[in-house]
Amino acid sequence: MKKILGILVLLLVLGILCSGGILAYFLLEGTPPVIRVAGKPGVIGRTYRIEVQASDDRSGLKLLSASVLQEGKKIPVATETFPVTRWWMGSGLKETRVSWVIRPLALGLSQGDATLEITARDSSLRNGLKGNERVLSLPIKIDTTPPRIALKSLVHNIMAGGSGVVSYRLSEEPRYTGVRVDDRLFPAYPNPRDGKLAYTAFVAIPFNHPSPRLFAVEAVDQAGNIARVSVPYRVMRQKKVRDTIRITDGFLQRKMPDFQVRHPELKGSLIQVFLYVNKELRAENNRRIQEICSKGSPEMMWQGRFLRLPRSAKRANFADFRRYLYKGREIGQAYHMGVDLASTSHAKVPASNSGVVVFADYLGIYGNTVIIDHGMGLFTTYSHLSEIMVSKGDKVQKGQIIGRTGATGLAGGDHLHYGMLISGVFVNPVEWWDRRWIKTHVLANL
Repeated sequence: MKKILGILVLLLVLGILCSGGILAYFLLEGTPPVIRVAGKPGVIGRTYRIEVQASDDRSGLKLLSASVLQEGKKIPVATETFPVTRWWMGSGLKETRVSWVIRPLALGLSQGDATLEITARDSSLRNGLKGNERVLSLPIKIDTTPPRIALKSLVHNIMAGGSGVVSYRLSEEPRYTGVRVDDRLFPAYPNPRDGKLAYTAFVAIPFNHPSPRLFAVEAVDQAGNIARVSVPYRVMRQKKVRDTIRITDGFLQRKMPDFQVRHPELKGSLIQVFLYVNKELRAENNRRIQEICSKGSPEMMWQGRFLRLPRSAKRANFADFRRYLYKGREIGQAYHMGVDLASTSHAKVPASNSGVVVFADYLGIYGNTVIIDHGMGLFTTYSHLSEIMVSKGDKVQKGQIIGRTGATGLAGGDHLHYGMLISGVFVNPVEWWDRRWIKTHVLANL
């Protein structure tokens, strides 16, 4: 009996010790929480969102807060508290993520240096029941003043489907800047010839959206402050050209089998293949070109007017609206996103200006194609080539032969489809062949 009683007492003592150990593990531990801040802030503008992660593996989190210290004042930003649901195990919250918005003007903060203080406290009974505390102090700078924009360029008369240049100066280094035309931002690039903090953007007015609601220089500084200045402009409309393309059985028999070989999924009659190629593949190819030409070198590599295919005649204009007829019935529509130039068969094609080849391969309806980046958002395209004489990454000089004309892709005969884009927007190339236009509309604004 005594032996059994001794065992019971021993078990009771062990139980008390274990319970005490467990309580001590959770409630008397001395390890403070861990704090992590995503993308530690350096400069804070009028609005700044901060992402904070805190964790405590023992007693769990009880409090997470943020404050800003400036000129001897401690200004609360936000506080999150977590209830202790089971006192013997702490809060039970081992990890949390919070997102707070800091608005310096609403908090009464001044321009200049400050300290962002993140505090995390756990559910331990240490430190007079206050728990273990971790404080993370981050030096920050308050900047609520947007950059100043001084417009420098004067001439902003732009044809619908045409190009323009906007130059300006900023008061500080931007996070990004450019010219916004409705919902599209044309990036601006440093213009060292005009001094420090001078920027130039090549812009385009899409041929099918000739009346933009917004045309403004936009700059965002390192703190995220946004500034906009409207650009005085005038859009001049061009007469729309309509064209009719008659599709014959001979054309289908010559051209469609090549597309079927390259796209085995194309089934059905030759006219069904054409309908897919002319609509779906055309749209896919245009998206691909726009993607390639959306980002390029910040360096302006071109000089003077752009060269046209020598001794050539223009066969089709930019933005011509085409109706496709088969046996007298309309079977499709499309816009022509370039200029067709015809010369002798397999004529040598020169690079119209200096730049870097960013594409040299087969491209659907455009056949064998070369795309050249001339810098600052300006690109040229050369399509339907019978032969490509350059490779992606090659630096080419103005006038250098890059290929020969041909009838690859959806071309009905030997010619060059010549295109131009500004930051992914198709524009009329004819302007860039004109020395006078470049002098008055481009160089004058640089």
